[in-house]
Amino acid sequence: MLKNYYAATIRGMAKNRLFTFVNISGLSIGLALGIIFLLFVNGELQYDRFHPNPSSIYGIMLNDSRENIIYTGQTTTPALATAIREGLPDADHVARISDGGDQLLNIGNKSTYEKGLYADADFFHIFRFPVIAGNPVAALSDPGSIVITSGTARKFFGTDDAVGKIFLHNQTRSLKVGAVIRDIPENSTLKFDVVLPYRLAELQNPGISDRWDYNAIQTFITLKPHVDPSVFNDKLKKLVGTRYGNSTPFAYPFADFRLYNKFKDGKPAGGRIQIIQFTVIIGIFVLLLACINFMNLATARSVQRAREVGVRKTLGATRRQIVWQFLSESMAMALLALITGVLLAKLSLHAMNTMLRTHLTMDLTDWKLWLAMIGLAMITGLIAGSYPALFLSAFRPVKVLKGQMLSNRSGSFFRKALVTFQFMISIFLIITTIVIFRQHRYVQELPIGYDAENLIDIPTRGNMAGKYDAIREAFLQIPGVQGVSAGNDDLVRYNGATNDLVWPGKTADQNFMVNISHVQYDWIRTAGLSLVEGRDFSRDFGDTMGCILNETAVKKMGLKPPVVGTLIGNNMVIGVVKNFSFNDPFDATAPLAVFLNTGTLNHIFVRLVNNGQWQQQVQQLETAFKKTAPGFPFEFHFTQDAQERKFAGIRSTWQMISVVGTLAIIISCLGLLGLSTFMAEKRTREIGIRKVFGASIARLWFMLSADLMKPILLAFLLSAPLAAWAMQVLLQHMDQHISLSWWIFMLAGLLAIVIALLTISVQGIRAAMTNPANSLKAE
Repeated sequence: MLKNYYAATIRGMAKNRLFTFVNISGLSIGLALGIIFLLFVNGELQYDRFHPNPSSIYGIMLNDSRENIIYTGQTTTPALATAIREGLPDADHVARISDGGDQLLNIGNKSTYEKGLYADADFFHIFRFPVIAGNPVAALSDPGSIVITSGTARKFFGTDDAVGKIFLHNQTRSLKVGAVIRDIPENSTLKFDVVLPYRLAELQNPGISDRWDYNAIQTFITLKPHVDPSVFNDKLKKLVGTRYGNSTPFAYPFADFRLYNKFKDGKPAGGRIQIIQFTVIIGIFVLLLACINFMNLATARSVQRAREVGVRKTLGATRRQIVWQFLSESMAMALLALITGVLLAKLSLHAMNTMLRTHLTMDLTDWKLWLAMIGLAMITGLIAGSYPALFLSAFRPVKVLKGQMLSNRSGSFFRKALVTFQFMISIFLIITTIVIFRQHRYVQELPIGYDAENLIDIPTRGNMAGKYDAIREAFLQIPGVQGVSAGNDDLVRYNGATNDLVWPGKTADQNFMVNISHVQYDWIRTAGLSLVEGRDFSRDFGDTMGCILNETAVKKMGLKPPVVGTLIGNNMVIGVVKNFSFNDPFDATAPLAVFLNTGTLNHIFVRLVNNGQWQQQVQQLETAFKKTAPGFPFEFHFTQDAQERKFAGIRSTWQMISVVGTLAIIISCLGLLGLSTFMAEKRTREIGIRKVFGASIARLWFMLSADLMKPILLAFLLSAPLAAWAMQVLLQHMDQHISLSWWIFMLAGLLAIVIALLTISVQGIRAAMTNPANSLKAE
């Protein structure tokens, strides 16, 4: 029986080559995208699952009530870990983690920056990264030791055997390698090259671990077996009491840190899981488009296959057998499409990784992957063939063999409904692509408030900041250097914030967060900011107790002009700068207060003349830097590049939707091509007669095209309001956004109609130009 089914399937595919091509092409594209999305979803769901104990790990988070809104954050105070360790025995292990940024390691003449963390010894009891050599727990108990990854070990020694080796750390201290662990997997939330004892952070910041007003670290714990997290949270709240002010700490599952990282009013409200859900929905819709092509073409050819069904039923075949025959055809075609789909997915994986900013891999030796892909193909084939199988198997053999086929109006209506659905999805994706592209361009072209071009940012490491004055003097001697300053933050992102600032007239409801930063002299001039009133930090005035605000801070504080001279705590306002873009470019500018600090800062800023000689000037900067700060590698980047990277997320989204939208249009047009070919073949005799009676090619083309254009016009009318609503909801989440214009929807509809019309015209014009003598002779 199965042999007969497959023989009939192969004969049918060979006989109807165009329909076979259309179906396999559409299914191949849909399956390729489905495979990539399958890899993406699986990769996201496997994050941090390499730890043997993910369900027992919890991170301590804070709910902070301000301005009648509850804000949730992952940073806590160092004192909290001590309180949990001493007061809550339900916690098995407790560890503080502080992001150490890039750490300078030297051995002889070899020096590099490695991404580092400061952590308590319990870190490796909680996160069980595979150990190659040594004892990482013991290493973090010793402030003279360090834990490194195998990649760092090989970089310095060419081997993993590095235990006992001595590094010079940040040009200030010697650290012995106490353990080597395997390189951190790509699917790890925590990423680092070296782990340093938390005791080092305490030595660099005396008294930090006793503070309850300094939320700058992460705290992780493991709970003992059978401990209820909700009961633990109640105990934690009682333990902390009022020491945290309006903030309430709670334990949150580490397994949910990546997928459910968005909170609203103190409760989980989605996060990256929504991207996964969106991806799954898009993948399903694209596969449905391919399935619709199969359904359309199968039902369109129903008259041709009716006699076959009639003969089989006359010879004793049951309806179930007929159904299985057609389902086997669709699944065989899906499996053939899977071969092409796997090849397409493999070839496009690098581009998709670049677009999605992921590290997806496709291991074709993995039987689980093949099982998932074959399952995806079989389900697709089953869905694609389900309606045609049920539709065709319902034919009555007596009427079929007598030529008494009923009018196929219901089948025609169903095909038009499917075409409408296909183009609804396609037009929706076209509108989404245009809106996101315009939003990206709009925000990118907004004035950022300072001159980012030719502004160089040099990160400082170790005791490099202590050489700032010497570095500054050396840089200012270089022709083309207009200004030098420094800051804790890099102008693009400001991490510190507080709601403890005091100013004249502050009311109880003005409990908002103000971003805080510290800078060196000449900060405004070097950064290229614009003053509203007052002046820059200047060596001529000292300004050790000075303060600079941005316009948002002045407005939210309710300060009246002149603002200069107003006291913010113990600091006097010496200047007000115009708002400039930092942190999220899609949100309104947050309030900012900047203070003077002539000590340790994280970034040196250098303003170059815009004369096209930046490469030569950078070489001179490197030479001067190495003379002034020997032993430190020279690192730099342009602030403009950092500014551009802020738009990577929306750019990736736009590119992904553009690709999916293009594929959706291609699949839909493949279906239209098949349907228009079938309709032209079906009306061969009619076309010949009309040409004999003088019908023009244009009129025949219009006759063949009009029937298929109606569902596309209907698709536009249905999808445009839906897309308008969805885009309005999306844009409302952004303070800086475009307004939806009527031409966006008209352009999307026009594009879909023109593309569809060109597709239909391929067969329409060909049929209209056929010699009527040949058409009528064939009849």
